[in-house]
Amino acid sequence: MLTRILTVLVLLGLSCAAEVHAQPMTRNVLKGTCDKLVIAGKDVTSTCGDSLANMVQGRRTSFDFTSSDGTTISFSGTGMPQDRQEEVGVDALQPVSAVILTVKGSDGGITRDTLMTVGSCRFPASPPGRSVVACSADTQRGHFEGTFTTVSDGTGKDTAPKETGAKEPGAK
Repeated sequence: MLTRILTVLVLLGLSCAAEVHAQPMTRNVLKGTCDKLVIAGKDVTSTCGDSLANMVQGRRTSFDFTSSDGTTISFSGTGMPQDRQEEVGVDALQPVSAVILTVKGSDGGITRDTLMTVGSCRFPASPPGRSVVACSADTQRGHFEGTFTTVSDGTGKDTAPKETGAKEPGAK
């Protein structure tokens, strides 16, 4: 009996230790055009950057829109399998459970708020050589929305997702 208890405790300890190690983060950067950026109900499209980051860590994935003032809006979900939504004309739908708002203050400090939400990132059907990511979510702080389009330049060197190989500092 003591042997069984010790075996269970060792296995439990090993499984807990495995959970402690951070999973590596993969970062993909898309170049293109930001078509729309709405932060807390305010249209700030004119400040939106020309790249979109897609972060994946474990089962969590996010699409990060950045404005010229240093504000970043991350539409984050659990990475559940994308649902096909053919009946509404959308190729795939990624559920979003949180909007992470990162704001750079005038004093250089950074404020990060995680806002729980029910939203989605859609990947509508697009003409050849073009791809669209359209995210939308409503939170207690208002409506957040971002739409980004990539276009192939026709040379075979696409502006579509590219693996940057970047890892979060400290990730193994």
